[in-house]
Amino acid sequence: MAGLSFAAIDVETANSARGSICAVGVTVVRDGRRGETASWLCRPPAGLDFFSWHNIRVHGISAAMVADKPEFAQRWPEVESLVGELPVIAHNVGFDSSAIREACGRSGIRIPAWSYSCSLALARRHLSLDSYRLPDVAAALGIDFTNHHDAAADAAAAADIVIALAARAGVDSLSALERMVVNRPLRTNRTSRKSAANTLMRAVPTVVERTPRRSWFGREELVLPEATGTDPSHPLYGQIVVFTGDLAAMTRQEAWDAIAACGATPARNVTRRTTRLVIGDGFRGVDPDAFTTTKARRVAELRTRGQRIEVMDEAAFVACVGAGAGLSGGRGGV
Repeated sequence: MAGLSFAAIDVETANSARGSICAVGVTVVRDGRRGETASWLCRPPAGLDFFSWHNIRVHGISAAMVADKPEFAQRWPEVESLVGELPVIAHNVGFDSSAIREACGRSGIRIPAWSYSCSLALARRHLSLDSYRLPDVAAALGIDFTNHHDAAADAAAAADIVIALAARAGVDSLSALERMVVNRPLRTNRTSRKSAANTLMRAVPTVVERTPRRSWFGREELVLPEATGTDPSHPLYGQIVVFTGDLAAMTRQEAWDAIAACGATPARNVTRRTTRLVIGDGFRGVDPDAFTTTKARRVAELRTRGQRIEVMDEAAFVACVGAGAGLSGGRGGV
């Protein structure tokens, strides 16, 4: 596929602060062929260089493992040299791009002016799956992928996903893949990874060119449910809840339905009525300033003005709604 050239990147962080990068992986793709993959360990920028137990559990990198490694700012020129002038893709690019931006800012170095694309968003456009997590998309496309949360492995898997999607759509460039609209049936029932892969093999989508628009690739329309829970003792009862970032345990619609069953009202945006913000994307903690989205910034601003808004990470949220709230294995959010 001449012309399908890009660099896939993945970063791992030491704690809930996105700028606390402790590992970077890059895979280079040229003309549709996966080439060099490299990865680097580094010490996070000063002030963000502590390791939380949750992050260590996820990726296995500890403070001791990076103690003798260069700091992020010293490692970064090697990353930029490998990426060069290529466009950059990542799986859930909002996380990786904001992590890079924050780490560069904290380190006092130039933020790269890369052109970003998102393999997760492309998968949502081109495939019909229950979950668009990196291992699930890779499995559905028949990509051999192990060692999730190893930066090199994740970057290589993201690269393979884009190559597979381009081959399936019959295009030979990243820009052509992004311009396509796929007419695919909506999923009705949850399926296993194996059956999802079989479905993909049976059905090749019809694709049409379109004028590029600023959208997130054909996500199904979400429906705001009315609060139905009647137990005033539930901690979410009567709350106005907003979500930001993807949840690993459930889709955005499932999260809305779950809190409605607890007596809470889901809302799309942060307003003066908002009482809770749930932050996904692997965030841990209760500080909205540690998470880079418009909604989190708005919450931080309103809290400085005296508005009481509680922040919950996904672990706290899942514990709050309980195991009986219809948890499953999908992701989806804004």
